[in-house]
Amino acid sequence: MLFADNLRQAGIPHAFTTRQGGVSPPPFDSLNLSRGVDDEPQNVARNRAAVLKTLGLDPARHVEATQVHGTRIEVVTAADAGRVINGADGMATNERHLALAIHAADCVPVLLADPRRCAVAAVHAGWKGTGAGIAVEVVQVLADRFESRPEDVLVAIGPSIRACHYEVDEPVYASYRSWPWRDAVFTPNQRGRWQLDLQAANRHQLLGAGVSPVHIETIELCTFDRPNQFFSHRRERQTGRMAGIIALGRTTE
Repeated sequence: MLFADNLRQAGIPHAFTTRQGGVSPPPFDSLNLSRGVDDEPQNVARNRAAVLKTLGLDPARHVEATQVHGTRIEVVTAADAGRVINGADGMATNERHLALAIHAADCVPVLLADPRRCAVAAVHAGWKGTGAGIAVEVVQVLADRFESRPEDVLVAIGPSIRACHYEVDEPVYASYRSWPWRDAVFTPNQRGRWQLDLQAANRHQLLGAGVSPVHIETIELCTFDRPNQFFSHRRERQTGRMAGIIALGRTTE
C-alpha cells in the first residue's frame, strides 16, 4: 500500500493499494478489490478484509460507490456501512470509523480530509468526471455539508495513468474547453491526438476551488507503466482494480 505524507501526518487512516499481496488469480492477480470484474466474490472479500484490517479498520464498516463517471458526491453515514452508493463517483462523511473506498485501474483516486471539521472524502476521477469538475464539486460538498474551508482541506492524488501513456482524441480535448488551464494538461502528439495529464487537471481544479498548493500531495506513479505494481485497464483490458481508502479514526484505537 502507498500513503500520502500530508494525510499520515494529520493522523488520517488511508491508503492507495497496489495489485500486490492478495489472493486473486490471474488476470486479477492478486489484490483485486473490485466486485465489478469477473473475480470470485470470496477472493474480493478476503482482499478487502486484509487491507482494511491492516489499516486498523473494520471490514464491515466501509462504503463504496458504483462510479458512473459523473460528479455526484454522496454524503454517507454509519447507516450506509456495507452499501454500494448508486450513481455516485465520490463520498464524504464526518462519521468516525467509516471507511470510504473508491476503485480504479487508470482513473485518478483522490482522497481529501479536513482535520479541523473532522470530515473526509474519496473521489473517482476519470476523464469524464474530471472534465465535468468533480474535484471542484467535492470541495464544495465539504464546505456546504461540514463547513470546511478549502484552505484547511488536505488532498492526496493517487497513482493513475500518466500523460506519457494516456492518449485521447478530439472529443475528449473538446470536452475540456471551458477550463482556462486546458492547454496546460493536454500535449499534442504526432498522431494528431493529445496526451492528457489527469493528475494535473485535478490539481488545477483543486487550486481553483481554493485548496492550498502546499496541502495537495500527488503520488506521481503511472499505473500503465508499472505492470508489476498496478492494474491498468488500458494496458490489460481484463484486470483488477486498486482502491483509494480513507476514514476518520481506526477501530483499533
